[in-house]
Amino acid sequence: MDEDRRDPETGQYTPDFTDDELIQALEEREPAGTVELADVFNCSQPGAYQRLTQLEEKGLIESKLVGGTKVWMLK
Repeated sequence: MDEDRRDPETGQYTPDFTDDELIQALEEREPAGTVELADVFNCSQPGAYQRLTQLEEKGLIESKLVGGTKVWMLK
């Protein structure tokens, strides 16, 4: 990861895409798997999963298991 992507105050990495962009990508593909959405933004699967889980915790999206795969959809 690039050092210039770190927030100078917190030291945390800043995302390459917004929650709104992630939700829009999900809306266009739902239901969608984590890997599919990670591919859209050229990010890691764990990074995409973390962001999707945060959106689910906020009540903006939901998930379910389909054939052993977690898929994401809008609420």
